[in-house]
Amino acid sequence: MQKKITSIFLLIILFSSCEKKTDWNLQNDDYDFIIIEGIITNKREYHEIKITKSVDNLNEVPLPVTDATVNIYDGKNYYLLEQDSLNGIYKPDTTFIGVINKNYILTVDYQGDEYTAQAQMLPALPIDTLSYTLDSTKKLYYINYVAPTFSDEEDAMYEINLDWSHLPEYQDSSYNSTHAKTYYYTLSSIDVSEVFAPERETIFFPKGTIINEKKYSLGEEHSAFIRSLLFETEWRGGYFDSQQGNVKTNITGGGLGFFGACTLIKREFVVE
Repeated sequence: MQKKITSIFLLIILFSSCEKKTDWNLQNDDYDFIIIEGIITNKREYHEIKITKSVDNLNEVPLPVTDATVNIYDGKNYYLLEQDSLNGIYKPDTTFIGVINKNYILTVDYQGDEYTAQAQMLPALPIDTLSYTLDSTKKLYYINYVAPTFSDEEDAMYEINLDWSHLPEYQDSSYNSTHAKTYYYTLSSIDVSEVFAPERETIFFPKGTIINEKKYSLGEEHSAFIRSLLFETEWRGGYFDSQQGNVKTNITGGGLGFFGACTLIKREFVVE
């Protein structure tokens, strides 16, 4: 068994070390792409679409896209989304519920150009039990399990929000020192960059913290988008980096970003 594991490891090193130099003739056409982001869920709410312009530099704040015409069509009803703020946020004038297995079409008209995207809402399996452990040195807790990283049954995204601002000893603390947010993913693929990814920052929190957990089902295209995004972010800088590339998108017409439809499961509990 030890020889088999060693052979697999050597093969990984062999294939990952076979690189060929490529000279790219890149041109800066000084063209602003628009970035379209939004998710429809099975919860009754004002489903938001955010539209911004692309940026050229790291940490640059994107400019909002205003005066666009935004529609969502579910095969029967049209929902007109109006500009809700100057931050590029568009909302319908009424709440609605996304329906499992229904197909949704997003249309954005801006300065004579049309951008479209389609997404189907898939069901989600029951949410796993999140677990946490006490660090005996710090006297604080940390999350040690959310969900499996691999599954051949479903792809899913988990959003974990932690809040301990209500605790008496943290009343005078800043928002950033009493709140935290992190994401976990279950994907139907296993990548070397994922297995050997850099360590994530450990978030420590006290007893009494309120944990709000959200699980989103992911379709095939949405999962591919998340995977390509992880290659450029969380999985970047490990022992086996992949070649950098563009993040996938389902926006047609030259836009970037992603429009998704996800079954959402939520739960909230207190760290005891």
